[in-house]
Amino acid sequence: MGNSMDYRVGNDPDSDYETPSKGRTTTKKYRKRVEAAAKWRKDAGYDSKWAKFIKVYASQYDYSELGDYDDVIAPNMVFSTVNIIVPSIVVNYPKITVNARKAADVERAATVEAMVNYNWQRYNVHEELKLAIRDFVMFGLGICKVTWTLREEDVEMDRDEYTSTVQQALMEVAAGRERSDAEGLKVVYPSDDEVIAAAPTMKVVVTADHPSVERISPFDIYIDPDATRIKHARWIAQRTYVPIEVARENENWDAGARKKLKPTAMSDAKHDQEDVMFDGENRGKDSDFVVVWEYYNLIDKTMCVFADGCDEFLIEPDETPLPFPHPFVFGLNYVVPEKLYPLGDVESILPLQIELAMTRTQMINDRKRYRRMYLAKPSEIGPKGMEALLSGADNAIIETEYDGPLADVLAPVGTSMLPPEFYNQTAMILDDINLTAAITEYQRGQVSEIRRTATEASMIQDMSNARSADKLALVELMISEMARRTVQLAQEFLTTEQIARVVGPDGIATWVPFTREQIEGEFDFQVEAGSTQPQNESFRRQSAMQMMDAMTPFLQAGVVDPAKLAEHVLRNGFGIKDPSMFIMAPPPPMPEMPGQAQLPPETAGAGMPLM
Repeated sequence: MGNSMDYRVGNDPDSDYETPSKGRTTTKKYRKRVEAAAKWRKDAGYDSKWAKFIKVYASQYDYSELGDYDDVIAPNMVFSTVNIIVPSIVVNYPKITVNARKAADVERAATVEAMVNYNWQRYNVHEELKLAIRDFVMFGLGICKVTWTLREEDVEMDRDEYTSTVQQALMEVAAGRERSDAEGLKVVYPSDDEVIAAAPTMKVVVTADHPSVERISPFDIYIDPDATRIKHARWIAQRTYVPIEVARENENWDAGARKKLKPTAMSDAKHDQEDVMFDGENRGKDSDFVVVWEYYNLIDKTMCVFADGCDEFLIEPDETPLPFPHPFVFGLNYVVPEKLYPLGDVESILPLQIELAMTRTQMINDRKRYRRMYLAKPSEIGPKGMEALLSGADNAIIETEYDGPLADVLAPVGTSMLPPEFYNQTAMILDDINLTAAITEYQRGQVSEIRRTATEASMIQDMSNARSADKLALVELMISEMARRTVQLAQEFLTTEQIARVVGPDGIATWVPFTREQIEGEFDFQVEAGSTQPQNESFRRQSAMQMMDAMTPFLQAGVVDPAKLAEHVLRNGFGIKDPSMFIMAPPPPMPEMPGQAQLPPETAGAGMPLM
């Protein structure tokens, strides 16, 4: 069997991380802290509040506070709002730029930049980021875990490799014999047949040597409840659910503790979480899982691993193997002063969502009550008259022999209707939702009911973009921190030579090889502004044409290179990867005629008309 190593510290069964043996200590202190944090968060209502957001988003909320209605109509504006904000800030791959902090690392910065951007695409980091950003919008807290994965396997050598290994061993033995004979030493060396028999037939191959980024559910992260900011927390713990077979075979965990692991069913492991999120939705009943905790002490920069139902550590408290105190990168949406957990966009519009559901439900039920009914005397109308009254035929004649007032025989029943102003409440609530979430009707794909000029529409969009720009800046800081950590891990754990692909402006890809030594140094990471946002093709082309108009006087003055300007407009305005196919090469210079007078450079072209 081959060796495998993953620096996700207990989260991966293939981990090769080992801690020095220590005396047995108890997990009571750590477990008590985690249980206190879980109780505080539950009592504070965060778990139930987040669960409500999920149910509303998934159209599974029962709206029981609306009253006793047979039919509840709830247009899902939470779903609409979340799926407008998330694509507006993170769609495309980010363009991460790297700058060296020291002059000696300038050349390495280009290699680091190529590695970071290539790894972002190759190892599906963007997919995990998008999931975290959805949490960022819904709960106010998005979490990604940045670690390094290194796995090795034993594979059989091919014939050439085996032959080379045997020849190398024979040469070493022969050289040893010659040295012994030259020095007059009597050393017994193995024979050639013994060397060949002892030659290995297997080799160790690295199958995985790359950064790993994973989205972590906010429900599974517990933070020191005494902190009012995450950066001031004393500890952070992550809860994971590991299959019992995997946990018992994990050689990186303590053998004695592994024997004492107690399996549990997923329905029991997530009992508290399901009560608030899934209303008892049935999960697996088989006892196949173990609840494992990764505990990071941020004061002394140590970590440990323990499991529910076991008093011994799977990994004893020891210095964390990572180059940073913990592997989590947090994205905080709307920070509330003196509060540990921030607000999300859903929390601000949820009351309006419930009010909208109440209004629409009352309108539908009011329509259902509006039915034409009559009070009638069947004895006076007769069977034929009742048949005509109950029929749906137009201009039906109801015959009766009653010669008194008709109002005594048949009278309509009055129905109560809602005031007309009540039907305008829906539009008002939708305006409040858009105002709170800073979303315009244009972003929702609607046409404005008010005729506006292009300038007015542009100003409205710019004001809406101010909120998005602030949110985008937070996301870009999160991406920069993730990129910085992946490079720190590579500088410490990378073992093989790797390559990164760099795509130039003309669309041609080049490959940059690098090793751990070639990415050493200190660097600053920054995300190119707006690189993750969707590209507005019409706006981009309009900007390119405006640039052409603005550059016309400079073209006439000869200060701007027309070929370079055309290349920029074609590439950035119209998305043409290789604009050189449209640009003509400049004509060769005219040969000088014999005897032609040369003009001095400062007067050459003077008085000539501009082209």
